[in-house]
Amino acid sequence: MRIHKIKKQISNKKAILSATVDSYTFSEPQNIFFCFPAKYMDYLPETADPFFPAVLIPAMINGEDLEIQAPLSPQLLENQNVIQDIFTTWHPDKFSRVKITSQALKKPLKKVFNKNATFFSLGVDSMYSMLKHLPQNGISEENKITSLIYMKGLELPLSIYSNNQNFKLILEIKRFAKHYNLEAITGETNLRDVFPLDWEDYYFGPGLAATALSLSNGFDKIYIPSSHSYAVFFHDPSSPLLDHLWSNENTRIIHDGAEKERAQKISDLIIDDTYALNNLRVCVDNDGGIHNCGKCSKCIRTMVTLEILGLLKKSEIFPQKLPEDFTKQLHTFIPDSLEFTKENLKLARKYGRKDIEKILEREVRLGNLE
Repeated sequence: MRIHKIKKQISNKKAILSATVDSYTFSEPQNIFFCFPAKYMDYLPETADPFFPAVLIPAMINGEDLEIQAPLSPQLLENQNVIQDIFTTWHPDKFSRVKITSQALKKPLKKVFNKNATFFSLGVDSMYSMLKHLPQNGISEENKITSLIYMKGLELPLSIYSNNQNFKLILEIKRFAKHYNLEAITGETNLRDVFPLDWEDYYFGPGLAATALSLSNGFDKIYIPSSHSYAVFFHDPSSPLLDHLWSNENTRIIHDGAEKERAQKISDLIIDDTYALNNLRVCVDNDGGIHNCGKCSKCIRTMVTLEILGLLKKSEIFPQKLPEDFTKQLHTFIPDSLEFTKENLKLARKYGRKDIEKILEREVRLGNLE
Protein backbone atom coordinates (compact mmCIF):
# COMPACT_ATOMS: atom_id res chain seq x y z
CA MET A 1 0.00 0.00 0.00
CA ARG A 2 1.28 3.46 -0.85
CA ILE A 3 0.46 7.02 0.29
CA HIS A 4 1.56 9.70 -2.18
CA LYS A 5 0.54 12.90 -4.02
CA ILE A 6 -0.42 14.78 -0.87
CA LYS A 7 -1.70 18.27 -1.54
CA LYS A 8 -3.88 20.98 -0.07
CA GLN A 9 -5.87 23.46 -2.06
CA ILE A 10 -8.79 25.88 -2.00
CA SER A 11 -11.73 24.82 -4.14
CA ASN A 12 -15.29 26.21 -4.05
CA LYS A 13 -14.50 28.09 -0.83
CA LYS A 14 -13.32 24.85 0.80
CA ALA A 15 -9.88 23.94 2.15
CA ILE A 16 -9.13 20.41 0.99
CA LEU A 17 -6.28 18.15 2.12
CA SER A 18 -5.97 15.02 -0.01
CA ALA A 19 -3.73 12.07 -0.77
CA THR A 20 -3.66 9.23 -3.28
CA VAL A 21 -3.60 5.69 -1.91
CA ASP A 22 -2.60 2.64 -3.95
CA SER A 23 -3.43 -0.91 -2.89
CA TYR A 24 -3.68 -4.28 -4.56
CA THR A 25 -7.26 -4.39 -3.22
CA PHE A 26 -8.21 -1.36 -5.37
CA SER A 27 -8.91 -1.61 -9.08
CA GLU A 28 -7.50 1.93 -9.37
CA PRO A 29 -5.84 4.47 -7.04
CA GLN A 30 -8.14 6.05 -4.46
CA ASN A 31 -8.24 9.64 -3.26
CA ILE A 32 -8.76 10.31 0.47
CA PHE A 33 -9.68 13.82 1.54
CA PHE A 34 -10.43 16.01 4.53
CA CYS A 35 -12.47 19.11 3.69
CA PHE A 36 -13.19 22.21 5.80
CA PRO A 37 -14.28 25.82 5.24
CA ALA A 38 -11.56 27.79 3.46
CA LYS A 39 -10.67 29.84 6.55
CA TYR A 40 -9.06 26.73 8.05
CA MET A 41 -6.52 26.35 5.25
CA ASP A 42 -3.63 27.20 7.60
CA TYR A 43 -4.69 24.43 10.00
CA LEU A 44 -4.04 21.72 7.38
CA PRO A 45 -0.56 20.12 7.35
CA GLU A 46 0.72 19.14 3.92
CA THR A 47 2.22 15.92 5.30
CA ALA A 48 1.36 12.23 5.52
CA ASP A 49 0.36 12.51 9.20
CA PRO A 50 -3.45 12.65 8.73
CA PHE A 51 -3.42 9.78 6.25
CA PHE A 52 -1.21 7.49 8.30
CA PRO A 53 -3.88 6.35 10.84
CA ALA A 54 -6.45 6.03 8.07
CA VAL A 55 -4.23 3.74 5.97
CA LEU A 56 -2.22 1.80 8.58
CA ILE A 57 -5.24 -0.16 9.84
CA PRO A 58 -6.40 -1.44 6.40
CA ALA A 59 -2.76 -2.14 5.50
CA MET A 60 -2.45 -4.39 8.57
CA ILE A 61 -5.74 -6.10 7.79
CA ASN A 62 -4.67 -6.70 4.18
CA GLY A 63 -1.13 -7.67 5.17
CA GLU A 64 0.33 -4.99 2.88
CA ASP A 65 3.54 -3.17 3.71
CA LEU A 66 3.09 0.60 3.73
CA GLU A 67 5.19 2.96 1.63
CA ILE A 68 4.84 6.65 2.47
CA GLN A 69 6.10 9.00 -0.23
CA ALA A 70 5.66 12.15 1.82
CA PRO A 71 6.99 13.64 5.06
CA LEU A 72 5.81 11.83 8.20
CA SER A 73 6.10 12.82 11.84
CA PRO A 74 9.06 11.12 13.58
CA GLN A 75 6.84 10.68 16.65
CA LEU A 76 4.21 8.82 14.63
CA LEU A 77 6.84 6.68 12.97
CA GLU A 78 8.23 5.72 16.37
CA ASN A 79 4.82 5.04 17.92
CA GLN A 80 3.64 2.81 15.08
CA ASN A 81 5.56 -0.11 16.57
CA VAL A 82 3.42 -0.03 19.72
CA ILE A 83 0.25 0.61 17.70
CA GLN A 84 0.98 -2.48 15.64
CA ASP A 85 1.74 -4.47 18.79
CA ILE A 86 -1.63 -3.56 20.25
CA PHE A 87 -3.76 -4.38 17.21
CA THR A 88 -1.96 -7.64 16.44
CA THR A 89 -2.27 -8.72 20.08
CA TRP A 90 -5.95 -7.86 20.23
CA HIS A 91 -6.83 -9.34 16.83
CA PRO A 92 -4.14 -11.91 15.88
CA ASP A 93 -6.47 -13.56 13.38
CA LYS A 94 -7.27 -10.29 11.64
CA PHE A 95 -4.17 -8.06 11.81
CA SER A 96 -0.59 -8.64 10.65
CA ARG A 97 2.49 -6.53 11.31
CA VAL A 98 3.59 -4.57 8.27
CA LYS A 99 6.77 -2.78 7.29
CA ILE A 100 6.59 1.02 7.20
CA THR A 101 8.81 2.86 4.74
CA SER A 102 8.84 6.64 5.04
CA GLN A 103 10.47 8.60 2.26
CA ALA A 104 11.27 11.65 4.35
CA LEU A 105 10.80 12.64 7.98
CA LYS A 106 9.53 16.13 8.59
CA LYS A 107 10.76 18.59 11.15
CA PRO A 108 8.09 19.79 13.59
CA LEU A 109 6.18 22.68 12.08
CA LYS A 110 5.66 25.99 13.81
CA LYS A 111 2.16 26.16 15.19
CA VAL A 112 -0.20 28.69 13.73
CA PHE A 113 -2.58 28.94 16.71
CA ASN A 114 -2.67 27.95 20.38
CA LYS A 115 -6.05 26.30 20.74
CA ASN A 116 -7.67 23.10 22.04
CA ALA A 117 -10.65 21.22 20.61
CA THR A 118 -12.84 18.22 21.29
CA PHE A 119 -14.84 16.03 18.93
CA PHE A 120 -18.52 16.76 19.36
CA SER A 121 -21.75 15.13 18.22
CA LEU A 122 -24.18 16.14 21.03
CA GLY A 123 -23.81 12.63 22.50
CA VAL A 124 -23.29 11.89 26.19
CA ASP A 125 -19.54 11.32 25.94
CA SER A 126 -18.83 14.38 23.80
CA MET A 127 -21.22 16.53 25.85
CA TYR A 128 -19.37 15.58 29.04
CA SER A 129 -15.95 16.32 27.53
CA MET A 130 -17.17 19.67 26.22
CA LEU A 131 -18.61 20.75 29.58
CA LYS A 132 -15.61 19.42 31.51
CA HIS A 133 -13.23 21.64 29.53
CA LEU A 134 -15.13 24.91 30.00
CA PRO A 135 -13.55 27.49 32.34
CA GLN A 136 -16.68 27.68 34.50
CA ASN A 137 -16.23 24.02 35.40
CA GLY A 138 -12.78 24.54 36.89
CA ILE A 139 -10.56 23.52 33.99
CA SER A 140 -7.10 25.05 33.78
CA GLU A 141 -6.29 27.69 31.18
CA GLU A 142 -3.97 25.36 29.25
CA ASN A 143 -6.59 22.60 29.01
CA LYS A 144 -9.74 24.60 28.24
CA ILE A 145 -11.30 24.10 24.83
CA THR A 146 -11.84 26.77 22.23
CA SER A 147 -13.44 24.63 19.52
CA LEU A 148 -15.84 21.78 18.75
CA ILE A 149 -15.16 19.45 15.80
CA TYR A 150 -17.93 17.65 13.93
CA MET A 151 -16.88 15.62 10.90
CA LYS A 152 -19.42 14.37 8.38
CA GLY A 153 -18.30 10.96 7.13
CA LEU A 154 -17.18 9.57 10.49
CA GLU A 155 -20.45 8.74 12.24
CA LEU A 156 -21.65 7.27 8.95
CA PRO A 157 -19.86 6.91 5.59
CA LEU A 158 -20.05 10.09 3.54
CA SER A 159 -21.97 8.29 0.77
CA ILE A 160 -24.88 7.67 3.18
CA TYR A 161 -25.70 11.39 3.27
CA SER A 162 -27.68 11.43 0.06
CA ASN A 163 -30.53 13.68 1.22
CA ASN A 164 -28.62 16.22 3.35
CA GLN A 165 -30.08 14.69 6.50
CA ASN A 166 -27.36 16.17 8.71
CA PHE A 167 -28.17 19.77 7.75
CA LYS A 168 -30.19 20.42 10.93
CA LEU A 169 -27.55 18.68 13.04
CA ILE A 170 -24.78 20.96 11.77
CA LEU A 171 -26.97 24.02 12.41
CA GLU A 172 -27.63 22.75 15.93
CA ILE A 173 -23.93 22.16 16.64
CA LYS A 174 -23.13 25.69 15.45
CA ARG A 175 -25.91 27.11 17.62
CA PHE A 176 -24.67 25.04 20.54
CA ALA A 177 -21.09 26.25 20.12
CA LYS A 178 -22.27 29.86 20.00
CA HIS A 179 -24.15 29.36 23.29
CA TYR A 180 -20.88 28.41 25.01
CA ASN A 181 -18.72 30.95 23.15
CA LEU A 182 -16.91 28.21 21.27
CA GLU A 183 -15.90 27.80 17.64
CA ALA A 184 -17.68 25.10 15.64
CA ILE A 185 -15.51 23.43 12.99
CA THR A 186 -17.50 21.25 10.62
CA GLY A 187 -15.94 19.29 7.81
CA GLU A 188 -16.21 16.06 5.88
CA THR A 189 -14.06 13.11 4.89
CA ASN A 190 -14.51 10.07 2.66
CA LEU A 191 -12.16 7.71 4.50
CA ARG A 192 -14.98 5.32 5.50
CA ASP A 193 -16.05 5.04 1.86
CA VAL A 194 -12.50 4.28 0.72
CA PHE A 195 -11.97 1.80 3.57
CA PRO A 196 -15.33 0.25 4.55
CA LEU A 197 -13.96 -1.51 7.63
CA ASP A 198 -15.77 -2.51 10.81
CA TRP A 199 -15.99 0.95 12.37
CA GLU A 200 -16.81 -0.07 15.93
CA ASP A 201 -14.27 -2.89 16.24
CA TYR A 202 -11.28 -1.60 14.28
CA TYR A 203 -11.50 1.89 12.88
CA PHE A 204 -13.27 4.64 14.81
CA GLY A 205 -10.24 5.58 16.93
CA PRO A 206 -7.87 5.81 13.94
CA GLY A 207 -10.59 7.65 12.00
CA LEU A 208 -10.92 10.28 14.71
CA ALA A 209 -7.14 10.51 15.02
CA ALA A 210 -6.76 11.01 11.27
CA THR A 211 -9.26 13.87 11.42
CA ALA A 212 -7.49 15.41 14.41
CA LEU A 213 -4.17 15.30 12.55
CA SER A 214 -5.77 16.93 9.51
CA LEU A 215 -6.13 20.04 11.72
CA SER A 216 -2.84 19.67 13.56
CA ASN A 217 -1.35 22.99 12.44
CA GLY A 218 -4.09 24.68 14.46
CA PHE A 219 -4.36 22.91 17.81
CA ASP A 220 -2.22 22.08 20.82
CA LYS A 221 -4.62 19.40 22.09
CA ILE A 222 -7.56 17.55 20.58
CA TYR A 223 -9.70 15.44 22.90
CA ILE A 224 -11.35 12.18 21.87
CA PRO A 225 -14.28 11.55 24.26
CA SER A 226 -14.16 8.13 25.92
CA SER A 227 -16.82 5.46 25.44
CA HIS A 228 -15.96 3.57 28.64
CA SER A 229 -14.42 4.29 32.02
CA TYR A 230 -11.09 3.09 33.36
CA ALA A 231 -13.07 0.53 35.40
CA VAL A 232 -13.54 -1.68 32.34
CA PHE A 233 -11.30 -2.45 29.40
CA PHE A 234 -12.42 -3.45 25.93
CA HIS A 235 -10.40 -3.91 22.76
CA ASP A 236 -11.84 -0.69 21.39
CA PRO A 237 -9.97 1.12 18.60
CA SER A 238 -10.33 4.30 20.69
CA SER A 239 -8.98 3.70 24.18
CA PRO A 240 -6.63 5.23 26.77
CA LEU A 241 -4.09 2.67 25.60
CA LEU A 242 -4.14 3.85 21.99
CA ASP A 243 -5.37 7.36 21.29
CA HIS A 244 -2.32 9.31 22.51
CA LEU A 245 -0.04 7.20 20.27
CA TRP A 246 -1.48 8.98 17.22
CA SER A 247 -0.15 12.38 18.40
CA ASN A 248 2.44 14.24 16.39
CA GLU A 249 4.92 16.94 17.41
CA ASN A 250 2.33 19.71 17.00
CA THR A 251 -0.84 18.22 18.46
CA ARG A 252 -1.46 15.98 21.45
CA ILE A 253 -4.40 13.63 20.93
CA ILE A 254 -5.95 12.81 24.30
CA HIS A 255 -8.43 10.09 25.28
CA ASP A 256 -10.74 12.04 27.58
CA GLY A 257 -13.42 11.36 30.17
CA ALA A 258 -12.60 7.80 31.22
CA GLU A 259 -12.63 8.88 34.86
CA LYS A 260 -16.44 8.67 34.71
CA GLU A 261 -18.86 5.95 33.71
CA ARG A 262 -21.47 6.94 31.13
CA ALA A 263 -24.28 7.18 33.69
CA GLN A 264 -22.03 9.28 35.93
CA LYS A 265 -21.29 11.68 33.09
CA ILE A 266 -24.98 12.50 33.07
CA SER A 267 -25.58 12.45 36.83
CA ASP A 268 -22.39 14.27 37.87
CA LEU A 269 -22.15 17.03 35.27
CA ILE A 270 -24.62 17.08 32.37
CA ILE A 271 -27.74 17.37 34.55
CA ASP A 272 -26.31 20.55 36.06
CA ASP A 273 -26.56 22.27 32.67
CA THR A 274 -30.16 22.36 31.45
CA TYR A 275 -29.17 23.57 28.00
CA ALA A 276 -26.78 20.66 27.51
CA LEU A 277 -29.26 18.14 28.95
CA ASN A 278 -32.03 19.29 26.62
CA ASN A 279 -29.81 19.00 23.55
CA LEU A 280 -28.47 15.47 23.97
CA ARG A 281 -28.45 13.42 20.78
CA VAL A 282 -27.65 9.75 21.33
CA CYS A 283 -29.71 7.80 18.80
CA VAL A 284 -28.16 5.09 16.59
CA ASP A 285 -31.23 4.94 14.33
CA ASN A 286 -31.53 8.56 13.20
CA ASP A 287 -29.60 8.05 9.93
CA GLY A 288 -27.27 10.92 10.76
CA GLY A 289 -30.11 13.28 11.63
CA ILE A 290 -30.86 15.29 14.76
CA HIS A 291 -33.65 13.35 16.49
CA ASN A 292 -33.69 10.64 19.17
CA CYS A 293 -35.98 7.73 18.30
CA GLY A 294 -36.58 6.73 21.94
CA LYS A 295 -36.50 3.04 20.98
CA CYS A 296 -32.91 2.04 20.11
CA SER A 297 -30.37 0.72 22.61
CA LYS A 298 -28.55 4.03 23.13
CA CYS A 299 -31.77 5.98 23.54
CA ILE A 300 -33.09 3.44 26.05
CA ARG A 301 -29.92 3.34 28.16
CA THR A 302 -29.96 7.15 28.32
CA MET A 303 -33.66 7.22 29.15
CA VAL A 304 -33.06 4.70 31.97
CA THR A 305 -30.45 7.05 33.46
CA LEU A 306 -32.85 10.00 33.22
CA GLU A 307 -35.65 7.94 34.77
CA ILE A 308 -33.42 7.03 37.71
CA LEU A 309 -32.60 10.72 38.18
CA GLY A 310 -36.29 11.67 38.01
CA LEU A 311 -35.80 13.71 34.85
CA LEU A 312 -37.35 11.60 32.10
CA LYS A 313 -40.88 12.89 32.72
CA LYS A 314 -39.56 16.41 32.08
CA SER A 315 -37.55 15.51 29.00
CA GLU A 316 -37.83 17.67 25.88
CA ILE A 317 -35.85 15.27 23.66
CA PHE A 318 -37.05 11.76 24.62
CA PRO A 319 -40.43 10.14 25.23
CA GLN A 320 -41.32 10.95 28.81
CA LYS A 321 -41.91 7.32 29.74
CA LEU A 322 -39.90 4.16 29.18
CA PRO A 323 -41.55 1.61 26.87
CA GLU A 324 -42.99 -1.40 28.70
CA ASP A 325 -40.57 -3.70 26.87
CA PHE A 326 -37.52 -1.43 27.30
CA THR A 327 -35.40 -4.27 28.70
CA LYS A 328 -35.29 -5.83 25.23
CA GLN A 329 -33.08 -2.93 24.14
CA LEU A 330 -30.58 -3.26 26.99
CA HIS A 331 -28.80 -6.00 24.99
CA THR A 332 -26.97 -7.38 28.03
CA PHE A 333 -25.80 -10.31 25.90
CA ILE A 334 -23.28 -7.84 24.40
CA PRO A 335 -20.33 -7.19 26.78
CA ASP A 336 -20.24 -3.39 26.53
CA SER A 337 -24.04 -3.11 26.77
CA LEU A 338 -23.89 -5.28 29.88
CA GLU A 339 -21.42 -2.81 31.41
CA PHE A 340 -23.69 0.13 30.61
CA THR A 341 -26.56 -1.70 32.33
CA LYS A 342 -24.35 -2.33 35.38
CA GLU A 343 -23.56 1.39 35.48
CA ASN A 344 -27.27 2.24 35.52
CA LEU A 345 -27.80 -0.40 38.20
CA LYS A 346 -25.22 1.30 40.43
CA LEU A 347 -26.91 4.63 39.80
CA ALA A 348 -30.33 3.17 40.70
CA ARG A 349 -28.92 1.92 44.00
CA LYS A 350 -27.31 5.29 44.71
CA TYR A 351 -30.59 7.14 44.14
CA GLY A 352 -32.76 4.59 45.91
CA ARG A 353 -34.75 3.59 42.83
CA LYS A 354 -35.73 0.12 44.01
CA ASP A 355 -38.15 -0.36 41.13
CA ILE A 356 -35.49 0.18 38.50
CA GLU A 357 -32.87 -1.64 40.57
CA LYS A 358 -34.93 -4.85 40.61
CA ILE A 359 -35.40 -4.81 36.83
CA LEU A 360 -31.74 -4.08 36.09
CA GLU A 361 -30.53 -6.73 38.54
CA ARG A 362 -32.51 -9.33 36.59
CA GLU A 363 -31.08 -8.14 33.27
CA VAL A 364 -27.52 -8.17 34.61
CA ARG A 365 -27.99 -11.74 35.89
CA LEU A 366 -29.23 -12.79 32.45
CA GLY A 367 -26.33 -11.02 30.78
CA ASN A 368 -23.82 -12.77 32.99
CA LEU A 369 -25.21 -16.11 31.87
CA GLU A 370 -24.33 -15.44 28.23
